[in-house]
Amino acid sequence: MRRCVLALVLFTGVVTVAAEEPLARWRVTVDLGPDLGQNFGSLFEVRDKANELVAGAGFMEVYNTHFRGDRHTVQFFVRPKVGGDEFKIERLPHPDMDCGIYLFDLNQELYAWTNARSNLVKRWDAMARTWILERARLDGINSGDGAMKLGKGLLVFRGNQARFDDRIILEPPARGRYYNFYYAHGRLFFYHTVRDQPEFSHIYACPWDPAGGKSVDLSQAIVQQAKYVGATPFSWGQLQGEVITVTNQGGVHAFARGRWRTLQEADNTVSYQIYSMLNFYDRMLLAQYPTGHLFDYRGGNEIKHIDGWPPRLPGVSKNAREAQTTAIYRGEMFTGVWPWAELWRYTSDADKWTSMGRAFTHPELTDEQTHPYEQHTKRFDIVWNHWGQRITGMIPIGEALFLSTSSKGTYEWHDKYDFLTDKQRREYGAVLKLTMPGNLAASIAWTGRPLVLEFVVEQNRMVIRQDGRQIGSTWLTGGGGRDFSKTTSSWAKGIFGPLSGRIIKRDPP
Repeated sequence: MRRCVLALVLFTGVVTVAAEEPLARWRVTVDLGPDLGQNFGSLFEVRDKANELVAGAGFMEVYNTHFRGDRHTVQFFVRPKVGGDEFKIERLPHPDMDCGIYLFDLNQELYAWTNARSNLVKRWDAMARTWILERARLDGINSGDGAMKLGKGLLVFRGNQARFDDRIILEPPARGRYYNFYYAHGRLFFYHTVRDQPEFSHIYACPWDPAGGKSVDLSQAIVQQAKYVGATPFSWGQLQGEVITVTNQGGVHAFARGRWRTLQEADNTVSYQIYSMLNFYDRMLLAQYPTGHLFDYRGGNEIKHIDGWPPRLPGVSKNAREAQTTAIYRGEMFTGVWPWAELWRYTSDADKWTSMGRAFTHPELTDEQTHPYEQHTKRFDIVWNHWGQRITGMIPIGEALFLSTSSKGTYEWHDKYDFLTDKQRREYGAVLKLTMPGNLAASIAWTGRPLVLEFVVEQNRMVIRQDGRQIGSTWLTGGGGRDFSKTTSSWAKGIFGPLSGRIIKRDPP
């Protein structure tokens, strides 16, 4: 490993400081093309002589239940040689949004949402360590709504319509409602349900280009009819130019090359729901209920069940399990599982799942009942799995991965629930900050031109720069203990999926 030298040079009475020699640097000029909602994918990955993954960078594409992750967040990771399994979890001040929240992010800012009391949105102020009620752009976001960065603008879905910056691009329907929007590959996808006669639920794929200055033309839409009225997706995903949606009755529909096709027919007599979709290397992973496992889609007509992905904590029931949240952090995959809020980490090189514990400290695990606190639901006349425990959000910001929790729904808290102490009930609707050494997330500034991105490992720091400007940094002791002189870099592929774009220049070659 090269030594870092800080040199002081004296001449004519002026002291200058020479920048320290980095342990490793990757510099890439990349053209991501027009922003049409695509998954940008991986920039590079780095492996040692034993072919072990030691570093990498890219853009995560994930949709967790209510919200899609910010696609303009770039992650840079270094896997420390020693102490890489160490982690710390901090509970942030409670957002006071009742018993359940979901997280989303924009520009590396963290937002919490609940529909328990009129669809509240709060933003985390890290400096003041407090939650601030959001009253402007994101006020009134409902279930099935959302916001995403698109090019230099902001695409917001709210109140039955879609708005790009200051203009409405999709007006509310004359009948029924629009909901659960997704924009990818130059098309706006959404559901439309009408409950008066004739009733229906349709899934739209509408061509729309943010650069054109035009509204969505519904006459150009390709429409798939859902089998059941009221069909609702909990997640969306994309792979190799396809867009995937799964209804709450298990209907799996894929859109590509101007047409819909059905991979699996809906069946309302069988439970089959997908709560998260994540791009992972050359495939897409779908988080499923009731197995509590991930399913594997690589294109074609088959979605395969991966039995035991993730495992199950000893001492809990095998029934009614739900893999709900997924994310990539520190070059590994994380998954949250209902109903005991289990947190699992998967390391692909070792093909190994590691338990990170639970997001709750109570109650004690048991397999005598499927969900926590079932014994208390009957006397309060609420559904039997009301107090099941979810991990609802996984958001990488800076050096951390932020997690959120919820009961089955984003229910209001009532003082009559006397079986929970105040400390225990505040573990519902909470936000946790998980940190492990070696991860840095930052937000790129969209320029409409090729980006020059630089990823640097110094003696005690990781740095990301865009076009010569630092956009993120964090501590990393001793460069993670890695000798980067004995590593090999591969470009345009990695854990975030293949690059969607073109590398113009790279260093190392």
